[in-house]
Amino acid sequence: MHKLACALALTLSPVIAMAATPESAVDPLPAVAKADEWTMHGGQVELRFNVDRLSAQRVHVVAGPGMRPGSHDFAAEIAFPLLAGGGLRFAAPEGNFQQFTGGKLMGRDGFRLRTEDGLTFDFSRFELRADPANPLQLLLVDTDGEPWFFVNHLMYKLVDDHQAYHIRSADINATPAFAERVGAPNLAGAYVGELKLLSPIVQRPRSFDPRAKQALGDPNFHGTGGFLADVLLTGYTMQFARCRSSAGVNGCDGPAGDDGEVVFVPSSTLRNTNNVNSADVPWYDKFSVSPYNFPYPGNDQHPYLIWNLYRIRDDQLEQIGASGVKHAFLTTNVGCASPHGNHILSPNCADTYGTGNNDNTGDLGPRRELIPATGRWGRCFSIYDSNCDGVEESVGSNQYQNRMVTRESQLTPVGSAFYTDSWYVIQDDINIHNTMGHRSTTFSHAANAWQVTSQGAFTLGPVIDTWVDPITNPTRNVVLDTPEGEAKIAVKAKQLDSCPSGLSGTCWRYDYAVHNFDLARAVLNTNPPANAGANLQVISNTGFVSLSLPRGGDAGMVLDGVHFADIDTIAGNDWAGALTADTAHWTAPAGNALNWGLLYRFSVVTTVAPDPEHTRTLTLGLSGGTGPSHYTVKLMVPNTFNLFADGMED
Repeated sequence: MHKLACALALTLSPVIAMAATPESAVDPLPAVAKADEWTMHGGQVELRFNVDRLSAQRVHVVAGPGMRPGSHDFAAEIAFPLLAGGGLRFAAPEGNFQQFTGGKLMGRDGFRLRTEDGLTFDFSRFELRADPANPLQLLLVDTDGEPWFFVNHLMYKLVDDHQAYHIRSADINATPAFAERVGAPNLAGAYVGELKLLSPIVQRPRSFDPRAKQALGDPNFHGTGGFLADVLLTGYTMQFARCRSSAGVNGCDGPAGDDGEVVFVPSSTLRNTNNVNSADVPWYDKFSVSPYNFPYPGNDQHPYLIWNLYRIRDDQLEQIGASGVKHAFLTTNVGCASPHGNHILSPNCADTYGTGNNDNTGDLGPRRELIPATGRWGRCFSIYDSNCDGVEESVGSNQYQNRMVTRESQLTPVGSAFYTDSWYVIQDDINIHNTMGHRSTTFSHAANAWQVTSQGAFTLGPVIDTWVDPITNPTRNVVLDTPEGEAKIAVKAKQLDSCPSGLSGTCWRYDYAVHNFDLARAVLNTNPPANAGANLQVISNTGFVSLSLPRGGDAGMVLDGVHFADIDTIAGNDWAGALTADTAHWTAPAGNALNWGLLYRFSVVTTVAPDPEHTRTLTLGLSGGTGPSHYTVKLMVPNTFNLFADGMED
């Protein structure tokens, strides 16, 4: 069923809508007359459970009575047939989905849930019902009629000339009643799986004319006729997905334990701008073919999503987690006319990628395969096409592969503040700052699992701007904008209670955070295999490999190596620092460049108090390729220079 559904998704011209609602009730939608209802029944549904999350709470997914032993892996997508019957009803004025109106789909050959305390939940004859409390979501009901799960963040479309209803992805979430029943309060509302569905439409309004849904002219891609790509991130939420001990055993024992690995995943929403020159954005799934020769002929380019985790402790900002790249595959085009279908994001159109969708191994790849500043992907010799033959390969079902993973020890220090962010990488987008956003976040641990306890207001822009406000501190938070991409560098100074060895008097620590948004030295294969077509091979996309901070000899300075911070807890790959008469200098070891999407911190201590008016040039080095060996930027540095001999450079 999965291959059939994907084929329909990629080859037909669907009408698309989107439901991305919370589990609480929503405002009433317009009443629907019976004559305006559509009905689906039969087909197949696919389920992929977050088995690590469930089993950590002592809940296990097992084969149901109708399934053959050995025919399932609930960490992968398993198809179940849907029975013909009364069907699930919905309203879709002019072919645009509006709401579910009632009814159900019935599944067979299902599964069971079993707790280690002996409780059993039988889904051998399960149902998907319209939720009477929320017409934009479904309920997953067991054989006894109990709605133990709700299904939201539906990404769906009407396909095959409006003859079938296809859910490409939706989140399965535990109800509070299920969490209470199994004795795991932190499962209430938690993402526990992903659902996909393809069901034939057996009834639609006689007044509906599919011929009325026609594409209106060619897309206005970036660079044609003055049109510019400028997509906005409008919000996201973060959820805990799973954790494991340092020995790889599922579940983790918390702050006092052995420092296990923890995975968090977002649900993120974007919207295209609606200006007179807002460009249409290409959105073609991996291994599909674009019908347009511009901007990149014949290839499978699309937007991408990444997310990160940060901590502020003792006023020092550091990154403690980074995801791989989520490859988007279609746009649901909510709130707009959508004249070009689900592979073009038109002006004012919105789209959401849910938690389960962003936690699917088959859509997650490494960051090294992208040219981030232009948003282009190198399919050739990627993890999906290791021999560049144009045939998609399986990347397995490892639930930690290309996820945002952090250590438990990084989540626990007293006095720490935490932030997450999420941002889309959009092809040729002119403003990366409005395509990213961040939120404050708190975490807690209980019963083998972590919990996202609270999330602050969504703030557009990078987290480094919350650490140091660039508006009120223009010399302490500056942009580095280059042809190869963009970064931000910020500095914060703090008076210390005591000086480190080698200094005396009053000491100040200067913390420099370098946030590399999308600056990469892209090296491409200019002679790919003959069957590579228009697709790229990205050989490397390395970021910064050195940082030099100017200094004079008229005041003491020491490197604060203890406070260098990359994103891991491995001391052996820290950047090496050294002081010369003219600079404080750091150099990256092999394999730990400051690549795109990462933030590293560098620290010095001196006896000079901060002066925002004293700025000098920092140098950020790169290597390889054909570009310059370094870029420079001016911002506040310690005034360790003899001002009378300084020449007043700054």
